Amino acid sequence: MSTKISKGSIIASFIYEKSTNLKGYEEMDLLTINEVKKNDGYLGHELFSSSEKNIFISYWKDMNSVDKWKNNSLQIQAKKMGPVWYKSYKIQISHLKNDYILE
Repeated sequence: MSTKISKGSIIASFIYEKSTNLKGYEEMDLLTINEVKKNDGYLGHELFSSSEKNIFISYWKDMNSVDKWKNNSLQIQAKKMGPVWYKSYKIQISHLKNDYILE
């Protein structure tokens, strides 16, 4: 990942399993990714997928940036579709304590 995050950054992990009803999912995914990039506090993201479980990790400058995104109208619209698009999901928010990199 080329995004430079630093100690104290916020990490939001979205761990999910998709349902079989994904109508509109891909379009909303593209819209939300483009929208979140407009947020000054957004630092980047990574996605890890398998056939069942997926992990979308986003990096943020601070909790105010996360809260701003949480209250974004497009994000609220997408969130309403969660029970349709996902079999299960959980969201975990944490503070970065250390960042060790091997490149």
